[in-house]
Amino acid sequence: MPLVARTRGRDRALGSRGTLMALCQAAGLPVASACSGRGACARCIMTVLSGMAALSHPGARERRLLTRVGAGPDQRIGCQCRIADPSGDVEITTGYW
Repeated sequence: MPLVARTRGRDRALGSRGTLMALCQAAGLPVASACSGRGACARCIMTVLSGMAALSHPGARERRLLTRVGAGPDQRIGCQCRIADPSGDVEITTGYW
């Protein structure tokens, strides 16, 4: 599986289809959200530790959210970002895992 979530020093393999937020939730990982994944609150921001090239390019909504929260170049909005290259490996984390 190409998506791995780093949780308190432990890696957890996730799926490869759906948004990062949906994949984490399906694996039982909590994801912060005030908008239920509609791309309005940016609370589901995630840090990409490796594999940014395997992710979808940010759309207009995600770019606006990233700008609004002052996100770094290694951060993505979990409800807006998808795995684009299922053969690539992606490792993510959040500040609260």
